[in-house]
Amino acid sequence: MSAQEGRLVTSEDGTTIWAGDAGNKNGIPVVFIHGLSCTSTVFDLQFSDPKLLENLYLIRYELRGHGRSGYPATPEAYSGQRYAEDFMAVCKSFGLVKPFVCGWSLGALTPVDVAETFGPDQIAGVIYPGGPALTLELHAKYIHPTLQTLFGTAMSSDGNVLPEAANKFVDSVLYDPSIVPYGPRLQALAGFLIQPPSIRLLTVSRKVESGRWLKEFTSKPHLLVQGREDQHSVTEKLIPVAKETIPGIEIHVLEKVGHAVPIEGAAKLNELLLEFVQRHKKAWKA
Repeated sequence: MSAQEGRLVTSEDGTTIWAGDAGNKNGIPVVFIHGLSCTSTVFDLQFSDPKLLENLYLIRYELRGHGRSGYPATPEAYSGQRYAEDFMAVCKSFGLVKPFVCGWSLGALTPVDVAETFGPDQIAGVIYPGGPALTLELHAKYIHPTLQTLFGTAMSSDGNVLPEAANKFVDSVLYDPSIVPYGPRLQALAGFLIQPPSIRLLTVSRKVESGRWLKEFTSKPHLLVQGREDQHSVTEKLIPVAKETIPGIEIHVLEKVGHAVPIEGAAKLNELLLEFVQRHKKAWKA
């Protein structure tokens, strides 16, 4: 994906947010939100899937402090309200009303931010394509030891340390890193290395309010497609937390798939995602 594709959307505080779209503009809208220290290219296998392109309107954007979006440097710029405003700005730019959200990993926090800031009726339902950080407090209950270890070097400002940290981080999201060709691997490494460590720290250390989300949003349709070999979230610990927090959540576990379900489990994820949003289409129209 070239830098010329997509558009820059200006959020409430002036931060520019890169966003792009594909598919059927009359179809059910789904907004894809990536995780920590990567970019929206993690969803390339969704944005090239013929059935998804035929039936859905696909939108993806890059979180503030990531990829082609702006990099504000103050803690206040990484509040839940700011993330929610980014989401709403993207929706306004593309004419979206009550889309579904596919939030991977740290991207799962955005529906929480939106519900807290703008209420529960901005999003029709949520798809978690692997290891969602439901909230940072909940994520602490099932964070994988591998990810905890990686955080130490990932936050380093030492230029001699960061290349190794980037390689380990990229490898950690996959059950079998060898499946990724060299070009896409370089894209993933660049997504990590383009982000200043100070911004990475602001991203993961922000406070997440979740009271309204818990009370008013978790009854909406939710789908979790989880990789059994996830090295960022311990699957056996995540599932009971997800069931307790979101009682109606639908869960599918994919064998020999790691944290990056949109890559390693793309075919099954795409199938489940399409069926899910079509089944819950009334939630979008409501």
